[in-house]
Amino acid sequence: MANTSKTKRPSTQQYLDIAEIHDGVVVLKDGSLRAVLMVSSVNFALKSEKEKDAIIFNFQNFLNYLTFDIQVLIRSRRLDLRDYMKNMNEVAKKQKNPQLRDQTNAYISFIESLLEVANIMDKKFFVVVPFYPNVVQATSGFASKIKDAIKPAGNGPVHMGNFEENRIQLMQRVDVVVGQLSGMELRCASLDTQELIDLFYASYNPDTAQNQKLVAVDQITNNIITAAEDKPEGTELMEI
Repeated sequence: MANTSKTKRPSTQQYLDIAEIHDGVVVLKDGSLRAVLMVSSVNFALKSEKEKDAIIFNFQNFLNYLTFDIQVLIRSRRLDLRDYMKNMNEVAKKQKNPQLRDQTNAYISFIESLLEVANIMDKKFFVVVPFYPNVVQATSGFASKIKDAIKPAGNGPVHMGNFEENRIQLMQRVDVVVGQLSGMELRCASLDTQELIDLFYASYNPDTAQNQKLVAVDQITNNIITAAEDKPEGTELMEI
């Protein structure tokens, strides 16, 4: 009898380091946690020399103050104005004043012509704050280090017993980062669960994310099946 069994194809998620996302925290397969802050930007070129020196000095103090690693994530995407243009067309249709309607249509035409000749990029800045619950075990013996090298922690199960305790310690680190960045006139917002999912979805599926938006997590009722030009779109990651 012929063997009709089919080899199970590995899921794409098998190759990702992310185990799950909940309570505004990314849980990796090695059990470590990540929080992501979206940070505002400063137009450095428009600052005076005195203001520039102050920003550089504060950033230097920020780096020296940290007792843990962080990552700075810079994401560049073409600005999607389709919803905005759709709303503007609706406004023009409902406008009863002929002059205002003509001005609105002229504005719409200007934006459409601008989009045809220029790639308007949207840049977002993020700071990734990590926490490693098992950091104390990093000083284990030589035999344990050899074992970890042969079988990395990322291949094992994720232990969530102390998640809330670890999350509290992670949030303490987040508060440190927010406090230091606030001294440089930078506003910070911690991404919640839905925003984290949207961020990773757009990062791994940049083209699909433009046309197909994700359904909000709280609206999912079915079972989940785990299954460039001058300046191209992309993601830059800097270790600090």
